[in-house]
Amino acid sequence: MKAALIRVSGFGLEKVKVTNAFYSSGEEITLVWMATEIYNIMNKAWKSTCKVLFGQEAGELEDCADWLREYEEELRIEKSAISGKEVTLSANDYAKGAHVAAYDEIDFGKRFAPLSINEMKDIDSIAQAISDRAFYAGDMILGNSSHVQNSSGVIDSHFVLDSTIVNDSKYIGYSRYVGLSEYCFGLYGAEKDIHVVKCMGSELKRCFECHMVEVLADCYYCAKSQNCQNCMFCFGTRNKSNMIGNTELPKDNYLALKGKLLSEMAQELKKNGRVFSLLALIEKTGKYAPDARLKFKQEKEKAFNIAPLEKAFENTTSLLFGKSLSGIDSYDSFLQKHVPKNITTKSPFSGTDVITCGYRTHLSKLYSIGKRIASEQEMIDIGEFGIEANDAERLEFDLETAAGILHPVAYTNMDKVAGQVINCLDASVAIDCQDCMHGSAFIWSKKCSHCFWTSNAEAVFGGNVVRNSSFCLKCHFSKKMMRSFECDSCEGCSDGYFLYNCENVRDSMFCFNSKNLTNAIGNAALEVETYKKVKSSLVSQMADELEKKKDLKWDIYNIGCR
Repeated sequence: MKAALIRVSGFGLEKVKVTNAFYSSGEEITLVWMATEIYNIMNKAWKSTCKVLFGQEAGELEDCADWLREYEEELRIEKSAISGKEVTLSANDYAKGAHVAAYDEIDFGKRFAPLSINEMKDIDSIAQAISDRAFYAGDMILGNSSHVQNSSGVIDSHFVLDSTIVNDSKYIGYSRYVGLSEYCFGLYGAEKDIHVVKCMGSELKRCFECHMVEVLADCYYCAKSQNCQNCMFCFGTRNKSNMIGNTELPKDNYLALKGKLLSEMAQELKKNGRVFSLLALIEKTGKYAPDARLKFKQEKEKAFNIAPLEKAFENTTSLLFGKSLSGIDSYDSFLQKHVPKNITTKSPFSGTDVITCGYRTHLSKLYSIGKRIASEQEMIDIGEFGIEANDAERLEFDLETAAGILHPVAYTNMDKVAGQVINCLDASVAIDCQDCMHGSAFIWSKKCSHCFWTSNAEAVFGGNVVRNSSFCLKCHFSKKMMRSFECDSCEGCSDGYFLYNCENVRDSMFCFNSKNLTNAIGNAALEVETYKKVKSSLVSQMADELEKKKDLKWDIYNIGCR
C-alpha cells in the first residue's frame, strides 16, 4: 500500500512532515488517525472548559498551544534507539548520548548473562559492560491510562496531551506536575483542580491565571489567595468573595463587571490565541513605587538547628555505604546537582529575604517581577488592603489600564507555608514538615534536604519528586523506596544502587527496566555470596570517592550513556 501522509501540525506532531513509502500494516496511518482523534477530543474539552470559564468558546486549542505551554519547562524529545520514532522524556537531566526507547518497546522479561568478575571490579567497568542493556524510557504511560499523546510520566490518566508527570487525571493539556484533576490546561504544579487554565495551586474550581493559591472557586487573575470565591485581580486575599483589586463590591456590581471582563478576555483569546498573564501584569506594575500606606518592618530570621539533619545524613550514608559521611554542607553541590535550587529575593517593603521555590525559578527568566516579591506575612497584610471601589469598577481588560489601577496591591511570591513547619531553612512551599533545608515542596516530610517535592518522606537527600520513601540519597521520580542510592523512575525498591525504571527490585545494582530482581547486577542475578562481595567492594569505592571529592563521577543520569 502506497500512501502520502501529512502529519497534523500544532499539537505535538512534527509539522507538515510528508512521507511516501510502502506500508503493509497501516501502522503509520493508524498513528496519524489516533493523534487526530486525541486532538479532536482535547479540543472539545478545551472549548467546554472555556464555556465554563467565560460563558463562551474562546478559539481552537491548537491556536492557544504555545501560550498554554509558557509556564512549563520545555519537553525533551529524543529518537528511540530501537525504532527511530520520537519519544518524550519526563526530565531533561539525561546526559548526551543516552540511549532512549519508548516504554512500550522495553522488554522487561529479557534475560542477560551475568557480568564477569572483571567487569564488576569498578563502576567504570560496569558502565562499559552494561552499555547494551541500559535504555532510558520515554513515553512512560503506566497503570490504567489511555488516549495519551506526546507525554510521559503519566499514571492512571486518560486524554493527556503534551504533558509530563500526571497522575489520576483526565483531559489534561500542556501541563506538568498535575494530580487528581480534570479539564485542565497550562498548569504547572496543581492538584485536585477542575476546569482550570494556566494556574498553579490546589483545590481549584473554575479558575483562570491564579498562582500559588489554594481552595478557590470562580477566580481569575489571583495570586497568593486562599479560601476565596468570585474574586478577580486579587492578591493575598483570604476567605473573601465578590472582590476586585482586594476590594469587595456589591454582588450585583461584581457580577456585572465580571461578565464584561470575561467577555473581553474570551474575545481576545479567540482573536490572538493568548491573553496577558498574571505574571506579566505583576511585572508591568513594577514601574510604580510601593504604596506609601503599606509599611512593613524587616522580619527576623528564624533560628535553625542543623544537628538533626547532620545526624540523619550520617545515619543514611552509614546504611548505604557502611561508612558515615559527615558535614552535609560540604556535599551541597553534589546533592543539588539534579534538584531545582531555590533563589532569594529582597522584599521591596522591608528588605526581608523571600524564597522563590526552585521548580519555579525559570519563571523569573520570563518575567521581571523581583520588585513585586513580598514575604508571606506581607502578602497576608496586603490581602487586607484594597484599591478604591470606584477604581475597581472602571477596570478594563487591558494590561496598561489594569497595571495603573492595581499597582497598589499587585504583589506575589513563589513560596507557601502551611500547617506545622518546624526547624526549616531555605525551605519553600513547606507543608507540615520538620528539620528540612535547601529545597521546595517539603510535604509531610522530616529530616530531608536538597530536595524537590518529598511527600511522606524521611531522611531523603538530593531527591527530585520522591514519595513514601526513607533513607535515600540521590533518588528521583520514585516512590516507596528504602535505603537506595542513585535511582530514577523506580517503585517499591530497597537496598538498590543505580537503578532505573525498576519495580520491586531488592539488593541489586546497575539495573535498567527490570522487575522483581534480587541480588542482581546489570539485570542479571548473582549467587548471594558473590553479590555481597561485589557490592561491598563497589560501595566502599563510592564512599571513598565521595569522602575525598565530595562528588561522584557517575550518577543515574549518565551511567547509561554511550
